[in-house]
Amino acid sequence: MKKIAKHILVLILMAMTSLTMQAQEVSTTNLLEMAPYRHYINPAFEPITDGYLTLPAISHLQVYGGNNSLAMNSLIINKKINDDESKTMWTLNPESGVNLLDLFHKTTFARAQAQVAIFGFGTRLFRNGGYFHFNIDANVDAGVGLPRDLFRFALGGMTDLNGVNTFDLKALELSAQAYLSLSIGYSRQINDHWVWGMSVKLLDGIAHASMKQDNLDLIASPDAWTLKGHGKMTLAGPFDSYPTNISADAITNWINGSPLDFKNVKKLLTPSGIGLAFDAGFTYKPVKYVKLSLALTDIGAIGWLKSFNQGYNINGTFDGVGSINYSDYVDETGKFNSQMLGDTLLGRLQNVYKTALSSDGKKSSDAILSPLTMKLNAGVDAYFANGIIGLGVYSKTMLFNSKFYEEVTVGAAVRPASWFNLAVSYSILNGHSDNIGAALGLRLGPLSVTLAADYIPMTYAQTPINNTTYPIPYKMKGVNVELGLGFVWGWRHNKSKPIDLAQNL
Repeated sequence: MKKIAKHILVLILMAMTSLTMQAQEVSTTNLLEMAPYRHYINPAFEPITDGYLTLPAISHLQVYGGNNSLAMNSLIINKKINDDESKTMWTLNPESGVNLLDLFHKTTFARAQAQVAIFGFGTRLFRNGGYFHFNIDANVDAGVGLPRDLFRFALGGMTDLNGVNTFDLKALELSAQAYLSLSIGYSRQINDHWVWGMSVKLLDGIAHASMKQDNLDLIASPDAWTLKGHGKMTLAGPFDSYPTNISADAITNWINGSPLDFKNVKKLLTPSGIGLAFDAGFTYKPVKYVKLSLALTDIGAIGWLKSFNQGYNINGTFDGVGSINYSDYVDETGKFNSQMLGDTLLGRLQNVYKTALSSDGKKSSDAILSPLTMKLNAGVDAYFANGIIGLGVYSKTMLFNSKFYEEVTVGAAVRPASWFNLAVSYSILNGHSDNIGAALGLRLGPLSVTLAADYIPMTYAQTPINNTTYPIPYKMKGVNVELGLGFVWGWRHNKSKPIDLAQNL
């Protein structure tokens, strides 16, 4: 049984280590003055152009994923054997000398998010009259919480002297939601020192799903694993129907019954939830070449108009497949057939989970409220050589599942011309001494190009997988990417005077 648990654990860990637990915005974009969409970080960040326009085919995209426990080098190490030789191995290998369990937090949160611009428009209203922007974005946000005891069980098994262990899995939860955001923002320079900005977002909820446990215990012994607990499932969206109850068969039948009619465009576009959110921020320049910034973003929630709320009980025991007779698992040639044994084991597991989950009778269709992921962004910038060179320190704090997560980034940028901007950065808390961030901003005639990423890996390990060697980013913390392409016009500086890049900063 312990071997089965470890195989499952490897699959979970491989999925998690492709992610990093950070706020959605790419940190390096703080240094990219060319990026029209920097108001997502702070609504007081005004573009250096007089206006921008993005359309569905010429758009802006941000994608990231994350967990707060593991990076790739938590699973793979390049262990030195002697002065001339080293060996790449999994940290699950006893020869690695790594205690993988020590790397896990009490609860490991893994999260993925994507945002794509459907339409965007921004313009400077009048000379010193402020900057207005209007944006429509599609968003997907999903997360899962994994308790440390889940990994303690998989890695350590039944370690108590009496051969029985109880593992607390209450923190096991998941949530996902998709929504449209329509935002209207405005920023204004008060004087040579202060700029303030804010935006209001109307939220159109598309779909929501979540599961949370009131209690959940795994009681493990060498002979059996028993899972007992109680929790709640919530669903909301443009579904044609909801599950009749909570059981493995009812949920499977609901999914197989195609609860979403993708041909019914009107129903898909009708809001299943309505919400409101705010962004607010400011920048302050105590002297010409220094700028301080602070912003709170995504302060709000979505109220789902109608939902499926159902409590459930879990009570199931897996005690293996009983006695295994060699003669029961041989093929017609008399050779042992491992696939036959695997099918027997899978069938036993299916019988357990199909009977372990049941409804508790408490069902409702009440409206629910789901908050957005609130963020606090702060920064300090200093500029040199008439604003051509910039240095910055940036902090991002994210509130997710009632937990705070912090990221600190340092970076440098160069803008030798008003149409070219290049930046590099390093994450102090999550850089793992081997990753950098990079960003490029260009203006090519009427087109603005934004390319930015955090955690670009610098070292790769040659790792054998299924008899083939692949280069694996050895210290990769994850990927956080921003891509943008749009139309821009005008410049903030006075074209009749020599360009002073610092006046735009």
